[in-house]
Amino acid sequence: MILLMGASGYIGNYLFNEFKKENIDILGTYLQNKIPEAIKFDLEKDSISGLNLENKIDYLIISAAANPKPDISKKYWNNSYLINVTKTKELIDYCFKNNITPVYISTDNIFDGKKGNYKEGDERNPLNSYGQIKYEIENYLLSSEKSFLLLRMGKTFKTIKDDPTLFTNMKAGDKLNLATDQVFTPLYLKDLYEFMKKAIQENYTGIFHLASVHPTTRYHIAKTTRDFFNIKDVELIPCSIESLGLLEKRPKLIDLNVEKYKKLMGKKQEEIEHFLRMIK
Repeated sequence: MILLMGASGYIGNYLFNEFKKENIDILGTYLQNKIPEAIKFDLEKDSISGLNLENKIDYLIISAAANPKPDISKKYWNNSYLINVTKTKELIDYCFKNNITPVYISTDNIFDGKKGNYKEGDERNPLNSYGQIKYEIENYLLSSEKSFLLLRMGKTFKTIKDDPTLFTNMKAGDKLNLATDQVFTPLYLKDLYEFMKKAIQENYTGIFHLASVHPTTRYHIAKTTRDFFNIKDVELIPCSIESLGLLEKRPKLIDLNVEKYKKLMGKKQEEIEHFLRMIK
C-alpha cells in the first residue's frame, strides 16, 4: 500500500485522485480540507506510528508541507522548518525503521541558478529558505545509505485555463510584470503521476529530474497563452525577477536536465503550445 502525506494539497490531491482512479491501493492524509477516503493527520502534532500501518505500507509519499513557497517559507521560517524539516525527518526515520521506501518531492530551487541544465548529480547551493529546507532533507536521505526515491521538479501545472501555478488567468485590461530572466522547466502533473506510478511498480530508487516543457520563462508562457487564446488588451511587461520585490533571492537558470527521465518514460519535452491545445 501507498501512504500519501498531504492528499489535500495541490500536488498531493492530484496524485491521490489518479491513484484512486486506477484502483491502486493508497491511503491519503489531510489536515484542514477534508477529502473522501482519507484520514485526518496533523504532521505537527500527531505521530505516524499512531496510525498502526507499519506492516501495510510499502511507499510513503511526502507531499505534505507548511508554507510551500519561497517567500512564505522565509516569512514563517520557524513553522516551515518544524514541519518541513524536523517532522519530515521523523517520517523518513519511520520509513527506514519499517522497511518503507520514502518518496520525497524536491525542487529546482536547490540549485543556485548560475548555469542551468542541471543534472541529478550536480552541485546544490540553494539561495532561499524554500530551497534550503529541501536541501536539508535531500542531505538526510543521501546520507542514510537506505533506499529512497527523490524527485526534483520545477513548477507543476494542470491543463486548466486558470491553473494558478503556471497559466496566467488574464483578462482584458490586465497589465502584468513578468520575468524574462528566470529560465525553468515546468512539469505536467499527469507526467509526474505516470512516472511515480512506474517508479513504484518497478522499484526505482535514487534521484530523478522531471520536466514536461522545454526551458521557458514566465514572460514567454504568458505571451504564448495570450496569443493562443487571443486575449485582447493585455499588456505584458518584460522585467527581471529581481525587480518584482520578492522577499528572497531567486535562482535564475534552474532548468533541469531530464534525459534520464525521458529515456525511462519514452517521452520528450514539449513547447507550451502543446499543453495549451489540451485546454482549448
